[in-house]
Amino acid sequence: MDDTLSKQIRAARPPKPIRQAGQSMGWVREMEPDGQGGLIPARTYFLVGSECRFSCSMCDLWKYTLTQDRTPIGSLASQIADLNRQVDALPPQARPREWLKLYNAANFFDPASVDPGEYPAILKQCEGFERLVVENHASLLSSSKTQQLVRRFRDGFDGELELALGLESIEPNAMRWLNKSMSLDQFQAALEFLRSEQIFVRVFVLLQPMGTPIDESVDWAVASCQAAARWGAQRISLIPTRAGNGFMEDLASRGLWQAPRASQLESALEQLLGHSQGSSIYTADLWDWDSICGICSHCGPSRLERLQRMNNTQRMEASEVKQHCACERVPFH
Repeated sequence: MDDTLSKQIRAARPPKPIRQAGQSMGWVREMEPDGQGGLIPARTYFLVGSECRFSCSMCDLWKYTLTQDRTPIGSLASQIADLNRQVDALPPQARPREWLKLYNAANFFDPASVDPGEYPAILKQCEGFERLVVENHASLLSSSKTQQLVRRFRDGFDGELELALGLESIEPNAMRWLNKSMSLDQFQAALEFLRSEQIFVRVFVLLQPMGTPIDESVDWAVASCQAAARWGAQRISLIPTRAGNGFMEDLASRGLWQAPRASQLESALEQLLGHSQGSSIYTADLWDWDSICGICSHCGPSRLERLQRMNNTQRMEASEVKQHCACERVPFH
């Protein structure tokens, strides 16, 4: 970790919103490819706990964490129980299979974020789900203590465990700017450990992070996704790098970073699905689609629907809109 860069990243942050222990940020339900040619419903619970120890330059998840250094024991299980009640109050789904993602805006296997003493209560609330997905920083998995925590949690769950890891980029300059405190060797070692423990892996890759030339960003994003697949990730999600944490806005104001356009995300997913080999699943992250650069009210909805279909079917689909829309003729600047 670059201490100077970390200080700059944290100094650029706007005031942190006040979050209450035991109160989640809500939930969503989406459909995901199940890896067997079908789709499966997946809930995501956005849990509030202590802040991540790292200072990654693109991250804004600190806004959804507590000001205290440790997550109070019991607060995560109570959030999951409350969200379960909210979902159970809705009309029942006619699908017996379902996955659950617990995203706590930090590292699930960092005891400051999730106390191991709370594992049994958390797992009790997750009974009945086919797969449980949690997030963690890859470098922490090099520790034997962390590996023991992963095994302990996995062994307590009567289902499949999946870890979500941020690779972000393999482009050297972007890696320096990202301030991930992680080498590619550490990332590959983390995937090797998870594979050896029969734990599924999903990887996050960024499109056009800071430091990557605009005219090379799609190629580097594709290369990063393909590298994750070669290293054993079953799922790779391509995320447009977004502003929102203060530091990214500062870089943009100085001409050091520009948000990616919709056409770049489309091109990257087209290349990944068009040259897909093996069993890895590639998807484009479509959260906050209405705010992405290079769309308008005319083309945006149909382009979103196309990407959603491509995510779900894992097949290329020709575009009939973007080449003819005036918003795509706006040049990069």
